[in-house]
Amino acid sequence: MAEVIMIDSSADLLRGCLVCGAYVWDCTVDGCQPRGQNRPGDVIHCKICNTAYVVEGEPAPRPARRV
Repeated sequence: MAEVIMIDSSADLLRGCLVCGAYVWDCTVDGCQPRGQNRPGDVIHCKICNTAYVVEGEPAPRPARRV
């Protein structure tokens, strides 16, 4: 069964797929590789176990609290 996993950065996949450990990728950006260079919204797909990773990007900064 395929999974969809949200990640903060494609650098999270430097050691391979989080499910099966493979390094066989397909991506929404031509020629992209999961080495931290992807933008939020990109989808990285493991061709071995069919897991899809969606790059969420960095969270928006929290507003300062007034005291």
